Amino acid sequence: MAIYSICDPLLIYRYYIDMIIMLPTNPGPIGNQPALLVIDPQNDFLEEDGAVYCPSSSVDGIEKVIGNIRHLVHTARDAEIPIIWTKESHRPDLSDYGAELLSIEEEHTIAGTEGEQISSAFDISEGDLPAGEYLIKKRRYNCFHNTDLTHLLSTYDIDTLIIAGVTTNVCVHYTAQGAHERDYVFRVVEETTAGSDQHLHDAAIDMLNYLQPGGVQQLTDVETALKQHDGNDILRRVRSNGSVITR
Repeated sequence: MAIYSICDPLLIYRYYIDMIIMLPTNPGPIGNQPALLVIDPQNDFLEEDGAVYCPSSSVDGIEKVIGNIRHLVHTARDAEIPIIWTKESHRPDLSDYGAELLSIEEEHTIAGTEGEQISSAFDISEGDLPAGEYLIKKRRYNCFHNTDLTHLLSTYDIDTLIIAGVTTNVCVHYTAQGAHERDYVFRVVEETTAGSDQHLHDAAIDMLNYLQPGGVQQLTDVETALKQHDGNDILRRVRSNGSVITR
């Protein structure tokens, strides 16, 4: 058996070839092995009196966006794919706020406040999620930054992230970019996103399609593909015996 140095060009070449092969060459609306990522469906973004209210979308009003997310979540559950919820959360003394202190946005998603809580429209308990669903708390826009998102995706052999949530022009955009940089397909479901400004929402949609052509998908196409999907075998294992391994 050949042994390669960690700096061996052949080893590096083979690593990148393996990564390319892992990516679906024709991913369509959901790729081969998708997971649903619902980004920051919190009161500070979805309520009119929220600190960073997101009224701007490609559909008629934030209530329609919320309804579309709910529908997509139900479809994803029926399709037996992992679902990952995220919430932005900051310490009350802002010691973890970092460069967001330079943002034009008001202080938001402070731990322990009503604004930090996930909207009751989604009827989920943060401490009691269904099997195969997870909650990630994050300090930055990109859901990959200093979180265990990559570990979860690796566990379930995910190649494609279906993305819903807010804000289109910030956390959705930067998370999709983070997925792209880590060699995942991303599929942002346009009717399930909302931004802080219509111009910025529209620009983000254009940028996402530029970054990965087909990176923005329509809800009906994604849901149709999910209904035809074979599901995730590891998720079935978790649902049946509470673990990714057979006990």
